[in-house]
Amino acid sequence: MADSMTFKQWIYAAALSAAAVPAQAGLLNLAWDNDFLTGSDRGYTNGVRLSWLGDSAESNPRCDQGCATNHVRTALSWLPGIGGADRQHALSISVSQAMITPENIESREPIYDDLPYVGYLAVQPGIYAWSDRVLTGYALNVGVVGKESGASQMQRWVHHMIGSTRPLGWDNQLGTDVLGGISAIHVRRLFTGQLNNGLQHEWTWGVGARLNSFISDAETGFSYRIGRNLPGNFVPEYAGASPSLGLPGLLETQSWGWDVFASVLVQGVAYSYIEEKGGPYNYRKKDAVGALTLGVGLHSRNFHMALAVRASTAQEDENKEAMTFGTLSFSWRI
Repeated sequence: MADSMTFKQWIYAAALSAAAVPAQAGLLNLAWDNDFLTGSDRGYTNGVRLSWLGDSAESNPRCDQGCATNHVRTALSWLPGIGGADRQHALSISVSQAMITPENIESREPIYDDLPYVGYLAVQPGIYAWSDRVLTGYALNVGVVGKESGASQMQRWVHHMIGSTRPLGWDNQLGTDVLGGISAIHVRRLFTGQLNNGLQHEWTWGVGARLNSFISDAETGFSYRIGRNLPGNFVPEYAGASPSLGLPGLLETQSWGWDVFASVLVQGVAYSYIEEKGGPYNYRKKDAVGALTLGVGLHSRNFHMALAVRASTAQEDENKEAMTFGTLSFSWRI
């Protein structure tokens, strides 16, 4: 199946999947990750995610007569957190691309004591349910690893635009494989308050899990943010490598504001496609990884942008270097 599909066909399929969601207002988000922003070029080196989150069924008058969100909410009401009368429900869909490279991208030959080249393109439809205090989300994931992901073309274009070294080893990339899986996330707003100077601050905690043939893992973490007129979302996590869980509630505020945020995450990794399919490459995943994200955000009634930097502990046993990358995120009300 994968051998017969080109990169363009995957993009068209992703676009058709997005078009299958009934046209309505909502949020559109573009997130771009790149380790150029942190001065390195190894491991997870570039990623982009385009996401759409519809208006909640409870705030959409058209859903009184039935809509896709209502149908999905009813069909999935057996899942924990879905279908509650006190919650809003909205559908989402994301198209994401990620690329992983060795440190030496000038070599045309495989470097077996480093990471292989890996490109990954995925489509992720899902549903979120949330109240003032809790957020729950579920998603499917269908993707492709290999030349059909378009990662080689994208990295060459990005490096050309920023004047960086041209990567030469993509002919050795892993794949082609079609992958899939499911994921779930649950987040709680633990504390909200206001300081004497009028600034707001809050703590949130979350857990999540993925059962996926690209990566299977479980994670938990805390987020803290402080600012003026804080956005209404639960998690200030906008990286292209992450789900679109930063979108529900994001632009509920009716005025401009700003925030500074920090997140701490612990991740346990049960399965990695790179380790399983890496063959002669000397890659052995770490079973546990920690990560710290620091960032700033600015929003108006209809627009939000954020800049963040994430640093994590080593992703593999053979290399003890931390992985770092920066993220630019832009969200619009449509």
